[in-house]
Amino acid sequence: MKLLYFSTTKSFTLILLGIILPFSILNLPPISCFQNETQTRCRDLFNCGELTGIGYPFWGGDRREECGYPRLQLDCENATTTKIKMNGVEYRVLELNPETQIIRISRNDLSRSFCQHEFKNSSLDFGLFDFAGGGYVNLTFLYGCPALVLPVPNQFDCPVKGIAERNGYVEFGTMQLPGMCHVSVVVPVSYASLANFSDVKEVVEQGFEVRFKVVEGGGACGECRSSGGGCGYDVARKQFVCFCPDESVAKSETCVAGAVAVAENYSPLASTTVVAPAASES
Repeated sequence: MKLLYFSTTKSFTLILLGIILPFSILNLPPISCFQNETQTRCRDLFNCGELTGIGYPFWGGDRREECGYPRLQLDCENATTTKIKMNGVEYRVLELNPETQIIRISRNDLSRSFCQHEFKNSSLDFGLFDFAGGGYVNLTFLYGCPALVLPVPNQFDCPVKGIAERNGYVEFGTMQLPGMCHVSVVVPVSYASLANFSDVKEVVEQGFEVRFKVVEGGGACGECRSSGGGCGYDVARKQFVCFCPDESVAKSETCVAGAVAVAENYSPLASTTVVAPAASES
């Protein structure tokens, strides 16, 4: 009978590889995970309810912070309502047109109730926004006022901490009689909405239009996306960047051969803080 012989060394090696190899594969580091994920996410657009297809210079939702300008973050509430903060005040985004760069916004707090816990005027960051549309007018919400002899429209009841008077009123402009009321909040509304001034809540909910100034430098974002890249922003260098599929950052704002810088040269992003303005004086 012919005997079969196996090499002990070879068999042992195969067994050892069978044990070590699976663990080695599991422990392999991810391949350029951050850059690939950044490039992919920056090509995704912000979608929330009826507001869809919003890209650079905005970020939020599936768009990471490096995908837009620092102070242009959008938040989606209950998959239906888009919000944005400006100078510490939260607004609902009712419309956003990337082509005209016009956003229609309304005060989120006053849309729910005129009664407030924090009294902050609406103020724009004029480095980012300007008023737009057909013009606007200020409304002043007055709090902690004495009772008037004659009834006035749009009167409401609201307790103010440390103040006995609970009467509140709404008036045009920003002027008020000195010493009458303790706290005021100034809010812009569009001229067009004043046709229905009998319902102040509806006027506030219709909001007002602003135009954002941050643009992509002569269509740089469009060129970046057309070349397969994702639009983003380098906070450290304060400039637009184009994230490319080959894990690089484009020098010429498009992902073309010979026009990219290695990923290591990309400046790390710095966090930003929006400082709320001081409450209005009595």
